Amino acid sequence: MKKLLFVFNPNSGKAQLKNKLMQIVQIFSEGGYDVTVYPTKAAMDGYNYIIENGLSHDVIVCSGGDGTLNETVGAVLHLDERIPIGYIPSGTTNDFARSLGIPKDMIEAAKVIVKGRTFNCDIGMVDGQRSFNYVAAFGAFTEVSYNTPQQLKNVLGHQAYIIEAAKQFMTLKPCYVRVKSDIKNVEGNFVYGMVSNTKSVGGMKFLVGGSTDLQDGLFEVTLIREIKNPMDLQQLVNAFMTQKFDETDMVCSFKTNHVEFESPNEIAWTLDGEFGGSLKKTVFDVMPKAVDFIVRGKKKKS
Repeated sequence: MKKLLFVFNPNSGKAQLKNKLMQIVQIFSEGGYDVTVYPTKAAMDGYNYIIENGLSHDVIVCSGGDGTLNETVGAVLHLDERIPIGYIPSGTTNDFARSLGIPKDMIEAAKVIVKGRTFNCDIGMVDGQRSFNYVAAFGAFTEVSYNTPQQLKNVLGHQAYIIEAAKQFMTLKPCYVRVKSDIKNVEGNFVYGMVSNTKSVGGMKFLVGGSTDLQDGLFEVTLIREIKNPMDLQQLVNAFMTQKFDETDMVCSFKTNHVEFESPNEIAWTLDGEFGGSLKKTVFDVMPKAVDFIVRGKKKKS
């Protein structure tokens, strides 16, 4: 019988997993797996447990938010064997799960793990040491989806997020950054920057271009310049609305497999929504098709 390791964060999101835990375990058991369940106790606990026990399992499943998934992927990358990863999202936004097409319903996500197929996904690496699944960024953006007034959402829908995001960008202190890659070199004062491999960030699709491919060996780099006047703000809003970043000087966007950021002052980075350190120089590389996620679709017959 195949062995499945199920690592989960019991405090993720609204702690709803505990109400469905037995049903999820039953789905795995009926799917032919001998299941080991491990609830994490603190940050990096899941990472350490997978490092110590992962090799004795055929599938590793995690449940939690982006931080839990980040730990799981980081641990699997350090194992001597390539073990498929299943994911049951239970966080707040779950951007990466949405990009992979994994259902937000926990029970349906568990069924996908039993019946799905593997998807070879690119993974990012920071300074050759720490991995990230879908986004590394500086500048505030993750709270936009929660701070946008509900009445504004009801009236304007998607445009409401853009307006709220633009208002936040106006209040941010810009960072002077030099960005180098084989594709493009750029420098200046930026209020926001990210290296991403996702179809949404913080629940917002408009921050990312529409041509994201999770297994093309390239990540998207997006930089937003300092907003100095109402005309700059209008250009930025128009670019977000139309997704035509190449038609404005306010946004610089390109794809690459290697990019370097350097600044005279330390920049605070977030990696998959978690604090990634304050650094003056940071190097990002893509690890092509480095991890196998289990997604919707029929498994190939062996």
